[in-house]
Amino acid sequence: MRTRIISLLAVLMTAGCGATDADAPPAPDAGSASPGIVRDIDPITGPAAGLFDCTTKGIPEQRLASVPLDCVLDLDCKQRFVVGHRGVGGQYGRIAPENSMASIRAALWLGQDGVELDIRHTSDDRLVLMHDGSVDRTTDGNGSVSAMTLAQVQALKLKAENGANHTYAGDFGCEFVPSLADALALIRGRIFVDLDTKTSRIDLVVKEIVAADVVDQVFVSVSDVDKAVAARKANPQIRVQVRPDDAAQLKSALAKFPARPPEVIELPAGDLEVLAPLAHAGMSRTFTNGWGVDIQQATIGGMVDAYMAFYDQGADIVQSEFPASVLLGLGRAAVD
Repeated sequence: MRTRIISLLAVLMTAGCGATDADAPPAPDAGSASPGIVRDIDPITGPAAGLFDCTTKGIPEQRLASVPLDCVLDLDCKQRFVVGHRGVGGQYGRIAPENSMASIRAALWLGQDGVELDIRHTSDDRLVLMHDGSVDRTTDGNGSVSAMTLAQVQALKLKAENGANHTYAGDFGCEFVPSLADALALIRGRIFVDLDTKTSRIDLVVKEIVAADVVDQVFVSVSDVDKAVAARKANPQIRVQVRPDDAAQLKSALAKFPARPPEVIELPAGDLEVLAPLAHAGMSRTFTNGWGVDIQQATIGGMVDAYMAFYDQGADIVQSEFPASVLLGLGRAAVD
């Protein structure tokens, strides 16, 4: 995702709490679904590590998020959705290693609506969860993902610290780099996925999604609109997410999908009030990143309520390094 510091600072400067444009579609109703029981969850570190780390005995058998899983595909469902970056937080997250099975388990226990996961392909044409082109930053190995086999990548252990050198509480010694198949088996029927597709092998991506029977749970997220077009061409039922930077790019992207618009359109946080009405008029959900508030949450704290401005300005889905904070701001968390 757009994680460069310059982008983060730009969002920080523009993510204000301005009023919603009177001509924009009504903001999603945060109170129309039962909020469930709000646990005593820390806004930074989330649920207790023993629920999702290597000591855990299992995972929730049912979805714990209070919003129904199919709500995200139903435009009549006026809810506000929460997605955890790289699972339950990436570079600044404090809960679990990014793009790990533990991060997905934590997201399930936390009651997130969705998780963002990054994928790349290996030398033997398998897909793995990995943000960077190399394994150096997040594992105990080194080398390019595309130059390694699946077996070589999965022989590596994930580091138990984030990009800011914060060590996670809990035992993550068992964590390895998951295959996409591993991740899809875990999320099936439980949570939706914003799949940041960092591979050119769209054919492999579509094949994996269909084989796992999660077509209605996975949004193939791409920076190149033509990749989304290719995914739909491979299978018309595939759900896609595109990332225009301005109104011209948004209109151009929508024009490439005459039969069915992209299910989700990712918009710059600073342009939500202008672009969200256009995306909504095209019958797409809107998605944005809470990076600006995340930086403040990581440095000074106390930003739980600040995430609500993104929804007020037109976002349906907010992605964050601190999804527990967003859930608490919405007044909901996992149902016991």
